[in-house]
Amino acid sequence: MKPYYEDQSNWNSYDYYALHRYLHRMFTYKRMEEIKSLDCNKLSEITKVMIYCIINYYGMSDIIKLKNMKWLFDVKPLNIPLILDEENPVSTGK
Repeated sequence: MKPYYEDQSNWNSYDYYALHRYLHRMFTYKRMEEIKSLDCNKLSEITKVMIYCIINYYGMSDIIKLKNMKWLFDVKPLNIPLILDEENPVSTGK
């Protein structure tokens, strides 16, 4: 299973950092087959925000135009801080 579809209920900052690195490589290296196969219904809100931030940071307007990426226009900010370093673990409020 791809890391972006995994259950994140018990994840810590290391796990989210690894996910961020995976997504970063996927989008910056333009792995289009994998990007085109993304199912937004299987993505957590945190994963959606990470993808949104990567795409916006790098100005990837070509990806925003993909049929399966229309959900990007509906991404909302997280209601929790997402910190990707070992000194500041992610709290999901649970």
